[in-house]
Amino acid sequence: MNPVLEARNLGKHYEGFSLHNVSLSVSPGMIFGIFGPNGAGKTTLIKLLAGQIAPESGEISLFCLGYGNSEVEIKDRIGYCPQEPPFYPDSTPVEIVRFAAPFFSRWDGAYFYGLLDRFHVNAEKKFRHLSLGQKTLFSLALALSHQPDLLLLDEPAAGLDDANRRFLLDTLRAFVADGNKAVIISSHVSDGLGEVAERVLFIAHGAMALTADKDDLLARWKWVHFREGALDKALVANLTALRRHPFGNSGLCSDFPTMSVSLAKAMAAGDVRVENARLSDVLVQLTQGG
Repeated sequence: MNPVLEARNLGKHYEGFSLHNVSLSVSPGMIFGIFGPNGAGKTTLIKLLAGQIAPESGEISLFCLGYGNSEVEIKDRIGYCPQEPPFYPDSTPVEIVRFAAPFFSRWDGAYFYGLLDRFHVNAEKKFRHLSLGQKTLFSLALALSHQPDLLLLDEPAAGLDDANRRFLLDTLRAFVADGNKAVIISSHVSDGLGEVAERVLFIAHGAMALTADKDDLLARWKWVHFREGALDKALVANLTALRRHPFGNSGLCSDFPTMSVSLAKAMAAGDVRVENARLSDVLVQLTQGG
């Protein structure tokens, strides 16, 4: 099955910042997460994928089409939720939708207003008077309501409370459930969106730090907690993010399946305990060290 989106060696330069040589492939049925610290290039990458800005190098293909000759068709099939919604502040959601809906061949007004009711967004209230969370939810409703085949969401959990964040995660799972559609989210790992991502791209300083299937990544990265003297120096040297604690030490292992053989005896003796790492642990280590 062809990828929903494929990007190769994307580059974009601004004064003081460059995105360079970023590649990714997103299959039908996938939720793909782009994660990184502030200023890493996440928003630039999402804008490139959404056709909001043009790359200076590299190629982007969506649905086996290119923006150069199929921009209208591509944008009819994607739902884009930007980090900062570009709507006129004195317009109401009703006015914004009257303008936006005719651009989409599969617009579903009943579904849109049903989402606004579910999100408790006042359709007659000026956009400037909506809270940050309500602005995010309005943008999400707009992105979903023309039955897109691909969602491109930049910081979609911004300003959401716990209940609406949970609804967002459930909505993304349901969106890809038929195996034909896909989602790309750009976010901070700490907002919970890493929970639904099946494949991740870590980005820092405009460059790829790592891309992998999430389950494979978390199978490799583990916290190793050990008593003083329980591990020989060669094993300790393979750990990163080393920390001393009152009752022992801990470090982050990036290849646990290989290291587990050497740890087996100490684990059986109770001198070593292994704990699952989080995506945020891996991201911090790859992008900042420590």
